[in-house]
Amino acid sequence: MDFPTKFAVQSQELTQRFRQLQTHVHPDKYSNKTAREQTNSANWSSLINKAYKTLSAPVERGQYMLQLQGEQMPQDNSALNPTFLMAMMERNEEVEEAPDSDTLERLNALIAKELQANAQQLTAHFEAKDLAAVKTTLVAMKYLHSIQSSIKKKQQQQQHLMS
Repeated sequence: MDFPTKFAVQSQELTQRFRQLQTHVHPDKYSNKTAREQTNSANWSSLINKAYKTLSAPVERGQYMLQLQGEQMPQDNSALNPTFLMAMMERNEEVEEAPDSDTLERLNALIAKELQANAQQLTAHFEAKDLAAVKTTLVAMKYLHSIQSSIKKKQQQQQHLMS
C-alpha cells in the first residue's frame, strides 16, 4: 500500500490511502473492460482489502511486521509466563461468573484500555527492535481479544435470554 514500514500508523492516513488505492482498482471501474482486466482488478482490490484489514488491527499489523523481520509468533504456550497464564484464566472466570451486562461492560472497558496500552507498548518495542518483547505483547493482546470475544458471546446470550 506504499505505506511506511513502522508499527505506529495514523488510522486516518491509512484509511485515506486505502480509499485512494481502491478508487484506482475497484472492480466497478473495470466492468466494461476485458475479462483479464476485470480479473486483475478484482485480485488487486482483494489484496488491498486484505492489506488494509491487516494494517488496521494492531495484532495483525504486529504479526505482519514480525514476519517482515523473519520472525514468527510462538506456536505453543510453553514460553509464556505462568503468572500471566493464571491471570488470563482468572479473567476468563470473571467473564463466566459475571452476573449481569454491567459487569461485562466494565470488564470489556478494562480490557479495551489494556489493549490500547499494549498497542502503545508495541510501538516502543518495534522502535527499540525488541522482538522478544513484541512477541510477548502480541501474545498478551491475542489472549485479551479472546476474552473480549467471550464477553461479547456472553452478552449475546444474555440478550437472547431476555428477548
